[in-house]
Amino acid sequence: MLLEGNNKKDLLVSPSEGDDRTIPAAITDTGCERELNEDRYAVIESSSGVAWIVCDGMGGTTGGELAAQLAIDAIRRDLDKRQGKSAEEALKGAIVEANRVIVLRRQNQSFASMGTTIVAAMFDGPEVVLASIGDSRAYLVRSGAIQQLSIDHTYVQQLVDRGELKAEEALSHPQAHILTRCVGAEPGIEVEVNRYWIWPSTADEPTDFLMLCSDGLYSLASENEIATLISTFSPQAACVKLVELCKARGGYDNITVAIVPLAGQVRKTPPPHFIKKPFVDEEIEGSVQTEQRRGGIFKHILFLAVLCTVAIAATAGAFLIVKFL
Repeated sequence: MLLEGNNKKDLLVSPSEGDDRTIPAAITDTGCERELNEDRYAVIESSSGVAWIVCDGMGGTTGGELAAQLAIDAIRRDLDKRQGKSAEEALKGAIVEANRVIVLRRQNQSFASMGTTIVAAMFDGPEVVLASIGDSRAYLVRSGAIQQLSIDHTYVQQLVDRGELKAEEALSHPQAHILTRCVGAEPGIEVEVNRYWIWPSTADEPTDFLMLCSDGLYSLASENEIATLISTFSPQAACVKLVELCKARGGYDNITVAIVPLAGQVRKTPPPHFIKKPFVDEEIEGSVQTEQRRGGIFKHILFLAVLCTVAIAATAGAFLIVKFL
């Protein structure tokens, strides 16, 4: 269950008065030690839904910044082309396309080590599709409680999964940031994709927030601190305060965070009476329409041919009759 039992409005904190908590926000900061900001974020509207995306580029001055931007641009182009696709198919396909673009660019020796992580959420009505690859994260926050929705594709996460390392020891491990998957590393990638649904909440229930971030945030801010700030302040104020908190602790990495307020509570099953809107694959639909037109033209030609044959036969018959008589 997602944040089971955390439905009290005053579980830990009370929201600040005067804050507009319904407006989403995002921020990216270079941090205190880096010269370049290799993080990127974007909000992209398409026929499949609205996508929020956070990328954390790798490769330093030889491509990290470029890799993150290439990924954003490739995703935007691909979503524009995938008209009529489902949110899940469109988002996953766009990330695969971003991987193709970066893999091609890595053939240039100057960019041979570049790549990027991606965490993204696409909203299509009550449906939320979450996709990730790498160690950028997605969190669900409800009234002071927090739950990580994404899975880290890292070496230390594999150790945790095998029971060789405690979860609370993962971030302090010397190999904490060694990735097992990222965009651009190889031609074929496996994108982690999960689907959720937003259920309407009653007046007595708190609503959820979805947060996307790079590792520069959660490496320096604890989950409790993240949950408290998001539950207390508006998304705009919470973004700023989270970045300030990380920079006060050294800010040794780029920091990016996006906070999206949701009109209800996230669950793993569709809400009652949910009907998935039909979508049309325009390529298939176009082919069907073309075949239908061709079929109509063929039928019309066949009909005219039959008429001509009948007319010729009738004329010939009349001639024979006249001649016989």
